[in-house]
Amino acid sequence: MQTTPLLAEGNYYLVSLAGEETYVVDASDGTAVLGSALLQEILLQDARNREGYDEKITSALEFPDKVRAAKKVNEDKCVQYIGDDGDPGCFSKESCLVSCFSVPQCEIIVQSSGFLESTMDWNSKRKEYDSLLAAFSSGIEAISFDPRAIDAKIGILANLSDLASNMSQNGIFLEKEVPGCIGFNATKRCYEYCPWIDYSPSLIASQSQSLASLKLLLSKIAQQQDRAGAILEKSSQNSEYVAFRGRDYADFRIRMQNDLRNLQKQSDELNKTVLDPQVNMMIGQLESISARSKNYSDGGYYRNALSLRPQFESLSNATSFRMASDSAAYNGLESGMDALSGEIQSSSWLIGNFSAAEHLKRLSALKVNYTAPLTLPQIYGANATLLGLDEALRGEIAAKAVQAGNSTALDLPSTQQPATVPDFAWVAAIIIAAALVYSFMLRSARRPPPPLPPLPPSQ
Repeated sequence: MQTTPLLAEGNYYLVSLAGEETYVVDASDGTAVLGSALLQEILLQDARNREGYDEKITSALEFPDKVRAAKKVNEDKCVQYIGDDGDPGCFSKESCLVSCFSVPQCEIIVQSSGFLESTMDWNSKRKEYDSLLAAFSSGIEAISFDPRAIDAKIGILANLSDLASNMSQNGIFLEKEVPGCIGFNATKRCYEYCPWIDYSPSLIASQSQSLASLKLLLSKIAQQQDRAGAILEKSSQNSEYVAFRGRDYADFRIRMQNDLRNLQKQSDELNKTVLDPQVNMMIGQLESISARSKNYSDGGYYRNALSLRPQFESLSNATSFRMASDSAAYNGLESGMDALSGEIQSSSWLIGNFSAAEHLKRLSALKVNYTAPLTLPQIYGANATLLGLDEALRGEIAAKAVQAGNSTALDLPSTQQPATVPDFAWVAAIIIAAALVYSFMLRSARRPPPPLPPLPPSQ
């Protein structure tokens, strides 16, 4: 069990069981919060407080004023230096030239190549910058709930960042020591006329990251209703489980005891005919699972005890199936021996009593060599030997039947008689056919049993 304090008004904490959020508990009285509306509000407050929702909103609201304050002093000076602070102001090439002539120091430098164009470019971009700041402030409240509003503000910040970068490279700010400003290879016009202005590039980047984070937070906030529903569902399930867990474990315990008792009884019976050490190992594993389950329940950990149920049931079924397969293998061998004995006796009139006695003698030796209890390899070996005995008998029966048919054919009269088949030849043919069919059925019945299923992994 894991508990996490929730950052909401009141004293609440989240309880997770087996890694799943299961309860929200009011620590003041120890009761679970089961009201949907209250639970949603608690989770919303926690999500907002945990991710700094209010701080992100406040940061966005204050951003335009911070930027204006950062650029104000030096920007006002530069506006004064180019004469844009009076009438008519700088809005065209002619008006900007007139404005510059109104300031003695600007009147002197305006004759420098490119100076007027630089002032006009900066003046145009700083007005665009102010316009973007105003657009950022407009409708800013919508970012508290609308991801699309956040995307729009992030787009404005990207334009502000481009303008800030561009204006910082304007020649009216660049000092002569800046690389590229002086020398034969000079690539820039650097007038060093206005003081450098802080257009807040780092603050713009920070604000963009803050808004991106706020957008993710809004998606989390939107999930709190579903989250509350899932927690309430888990609360209900767990409460029902707690109410019935003792009875559930008692049922499981009785099932384990009955299964173990029955499997052990079957194993004792199986050991009289088949010795399979795997069966004993599997029963030992079942006993170990049962003991572990009891230890959990004795400590009050019913959930852990019940979690062993699928493992126990799977291994119990596998053990029962293996013992049934062992018994079938042994019974198949027994049936095969009995069937061969009957086949030898029924064919003794054809192969002769002496030959039948020899076949029975070999079958008797097989039974003596493979006396229960047998291992599975011994059963497979006995089946192979039994198949050989059967094939030898089948071959002799076929040979004797053919001989009998031929001898009858030699005794046919020489005079012309109707084309009839002697009765003995018909009998011999029927015997041969019956023997072959019977032998085929016997061999099919004594085929080695299918391989046993793989054992489950030992615990």
